[in-house]
Amino acid sequence: MNRKITFTLIFLFLLAVAESLAQKHPQLQYISLEAGLNMSGIRSAGHYDNHAKNLGTRVSFSAGYSFCDFKSLGASLSFDQKGASDPIHRIVTNLNYLTIPVYFRLATGKDPKLFIAAGGYFSNLISASRKGEVLVEGNTIPVNNRITSEFNRFDAGVTANGGMILRLYDDFDFMISAGISSGLMRIEDIPESRPKNYRLNISAGYIYYIGFR
Repeated sequence: MNRKITFTLIFLFLLAVAESLAQKHPQLQYISLEAGLNMSGIRSAGHYDNHAKNLGTRVSFSAGYSFCDFKSLGASLSFDQKGASDPIHRIVTNLNYLTIPVYFRLATGKDPKLFIAAGGYFSNLISASRKGEVLVEGNTIPVNNRITSEFNRFDAGVTANGGMILRLYDDFDFMISAGISSGLMRIEDIPESRPKNYRLNISAGYIYYIGFR
């Protein structure tokens, strides 16, 4: 009798697992890899140019958990290059961050798909430097300084992006996107200023479906 009960329970458990795996949603639906360019600046501080944009790179590995065909929750691990230009001298401040964005995404159901996403991010500063040159009394003096200790280690803010997904194969898609982010934390302790990051970016990459489309 005990064996019959045991086998019955095992059968019911396997049946429940098989049924849950057969469900399309919710599921861990996809992983993706994308790379692109950042056009960044630092606002709310006169020490940085308000108009010139610092050009950097962005590489991001993401995963998405879908609730239905149109709604999903995503998270990424990104390498982000941000920074800004000096308003007077030809000097660029470069900030390298390891960033974790978390976002909610809405997508259309037809191919090619369009999507929009919004959420927040948390960043950890890896390194910071200033590079360029200063003209002093007719002489050009090169500048190449490590300044990581001058900046706050953490940053956080809001982010939004949108783009298009093109179907390539049954389990592969190509993606292009553009987005913005705005920091909410002071990144440097400057008297009478509250310098904060902002970024515009464009990127492209691939999506691999580990679950149902």
